[in-house]
Amino acid sequence: MRHLLPLTLPFALLLGACDAAERDAPPAATAATPASAAAADAPPAETGSVVRMRVDGVDWQADREFFCAVHPPGMDRAVLVSASLGPKDANEQTFNLNLSGIDGPGRVHLQSSASWVHTIQLANLDAARFLNGGAMGFDIEVELLAVSADPVRVEARFAGQLMSSAGSVLRIEDGYLRCSE
Repeated sequence: MRHLLPLTLPFALLLGACDAAERDAPPAATAATPASAAAADAPPAETGSVVRMRVDGVDWQADREFFCAVHPPGMDRAVLVSASLGPKDANEQTFNLNLSGIDGPGRVHLQSSASWVHTIQLANLDAARFLNGGAMGFDIEVELLAVSADPVRVEARFAGQLMSSAGSVLRIEDGYLRCSE
C-alpha cells in the first residue's frame, strides 16, 4: 500500500461502468436529495482547495495533490475528490471520495453495501491502518453544499465511520472539503 493513487483509477473505472448501467435504471435511493436549507447554511464561496476532518478526535488536513472532477467524460453524474497529506513517499496519506448519481447539492448516505455506487477511503493513516474505508467498509453521511461542472467546484460536509485494516472503526467528524479546478 505504498502508493494509493493507482487505486484511484480502478475506483474511477468502476464508477464509470456502474454509471453506464444506472443510466437505464430508475433513480436510486442513494442519489442526492435536495438540501436547499443546507445550501443556505453553506459557508461563503472561497477559492482554493481544502480537505479536512477529525479522525478519532485528531485533526487531519490535506496539504497537496488536490483533485476534483464533476461529471468527467465517460462518468456522467459522478463527483470525484482526492487529496494527500505529507511527503510523496511510503507514508503519504491519501483521501478519496467518489460519488455516482449526483445531479447537484443534497445529502448522500454512503454505505459499504452500495460501494459499487459510492466510496470513500483514507490510506496510510499509520502502519496498522494502511486502508480505512474503501474495501474495508464505511458508513458516511455526505452533505453536498455545492456541485458545479463548469467551472468545476465541489463543496461538502461529511461525518460517519470508516472501517480500518487494523480491525477498528475510525470516527470521522467535522469533515469538510472544498475543491475547484
